[in-house]
Amino acid sequence: MMCFWDSGIGSCFSTLYYRLPHHRTTIMKQSLLGIGGKLTLYTALYAGFATALSLLYPDFFFIRNELVLGLRALGCIFLALGILLLIISVRQVLREFQENVLMVNGVFRYTRNPIYAAWGLFIIPALSLLSISWIFLFTPFVFYSVFKIYIQEEEEFLEGYFGEEYLDYKEKTGQLLPKFFKLDLASDNR
Repeated sequence: MMCFWDSGIGSCFSTLYYRLPHHRTTIMKQSLLGIGGKLTLYTALYAGFATALSLLYPDFFFIRNELVLGLRALGCIFLALGILLLIISVRQVLREFQENVLMVNGVFRYTRNPIYAAWGLFIIPALSLLSISWIFLFTPFVFYSVFKIYIQEEEEFLEGYFGEEYLDYKEKTGQLLPKFFKLDLASDNR
């Protein structure tokens, strides 16, 4: 396998190019941002649509009852957890991305996509709760739908680049949620 690093415009847009021996004419690449640009675009488009509807029809979309305080409190908790997970994840990625090794330690021990997990499980739901508009409550589902459509690109890249090592990691680690309990029927009952 031949690898080289192209720093491009800056570290956020750095790309790793490689050639696999059995695909000598194919060059594959993966951005440090991964599918983040697509996730951001489609989620932002929906959020813009939701914002427009909420502003045009506030009486219909805004939640105006005793749930508001609880939703805001829950949103603040989710936001704090999401920002913490995001900071930890981004720091690890920035430290280890250029080493061309599969990240399996730290937060990557629990989820294969901790940055997307921070956004999809905590930050976007938090912002949806803080908006106090029921139409925003669908935003995490938009994010997750786009994630499921495009994550295959990243996973194919990683399978091609890391091979069996990635497949083993993929088997043991959840895509967004951790796999805490795994039933191993083949193990001995010692």
